[in-house]
Amino acid sequence: MTTPSPEQAAAALLSLPGMSPLRLRTLLDCFGGPVRALDAVAAGRALEALPSTTVTAARRHRELAAVWTGRDNHDALWRLLERRGTHVWIDGVMPYPIRDDLPHRPPVLLAEGARPDVLTAPRVAVIGTRAATPHGLADARELGGFLAAAGLTVVSGMAIGIDGAAHEGAIAALAGDKSVFEPTEGTTGGPVGVVATGLDIEYPRRHTNLYAAVRRHGVVVGETAFGVRPARQRFPIRNRIIAALADVVVVVEATLRGGARITAQFALDYGRTVLAVPGSRRNPAAAGTNALIADGAHPLVEWEDVLLALGLSEAGRATRASQAPSAPAISTDGVAVLRALGGEAATPDDLSTRSGLSLERTAAAIAELERTLSVERSRGVIWAR
Repeated sequence: MTTPSPEQAAAALLSLPGMSPLRLRTLLDCFGGPVRALDAVAAGRALEALPSTTVTAARRHRELAAVWTGRDNHDALWRLLERRGTHVWIDGVMPYPIRDDLPHRPPVLLAEGARPDVLTAPRVAVIGTRAATPHGLADARELGGFLAAAGLTVVSGMAIGIDGAAHEGAIAALAGDKSVFEPTEGTTGGPVGVVATGLDIEYPRRHTNLYAAVRRHGVVVGETAFGVRPARQRFPIRNRIIAALADVVVVVEATLRGGARITAQFALDYGRTVLAVPGSRRNPAAAGTNALIADGAHPLVEWEDVLLALGLSEAGRATRASQAPSAPAISTDGVAVLRALGGEAATPDDLSTRSGLSLERTAAAIAELERTLSVERSRGVIWAR
């Protein structure tokens, strides 16, 4: 049998049943690299490396060692890697993208996409809640577009909500949509999606098109084998990779308990700058970002402050599109409803009371404002755009 390359051996180890980042790290360290480790486990020597600190651990490792013994034919996996164009990145070997002084970093990463070079640009993680408000989604899209247009890489978790919106904004900017930001010359950044599943599993399903776009303009990265399905416990573990890849972490909207807070804590542990977009105290989706600010995170009011956090000069800034579409005229009732909205979400009844308009006139004004894209109706309330 042909001796595998280190990358092929690392992918084979990663794909063994029951493999975990800690077990993989232990095997690589004990046997001196992926090729030797793969030979050792196939020969039944895995127990030489795996710790047996408890009776349960000892039993589990004996079971795994038995399952791994004799597994020396990985040709199908290697053909799959070649067919998919999968990159295998090994800790300590270029172009592994995480600093070697960070704890708990993955021993092996898999990546797919047309532009692995996006990881050479300064990286900003944009994270937040899945249950985002229209305001939060708009902020995430705008921030993602601003960062990509400035030549920066946008790292996020491919989830619905803030994560997906940030990538949508970045991709729109890279695809030439100049409605908000105009890309600077020589833009090198792009999207990096960090997933908690195998790279062949696109989760959530509604993001199939987003996965394709991220692969086209950047890369999708993960630490699990092909075929691994989504599981609740994998997402907090995945979040450490988002934090480790980022130079700066921005939290757009976050609840008090959720994955975004976990990622922010990893970022602080890694010495990263954490920025948080302030939100209304009436908005539960902003409670986490406001708490982060209270705990010492930097409030992010202007997107340009991200560049300052990265130590970038004015020359690297994205510029707003020079020709913004003219705003459509709004009726007197529409202006009164917008003024009553005041930037906060409100019900039609609230707006009628605040504006002094009848319910009928308020409803007509809201319909007008929806047509002119001045407001958005979501979850039974009206939001200003």
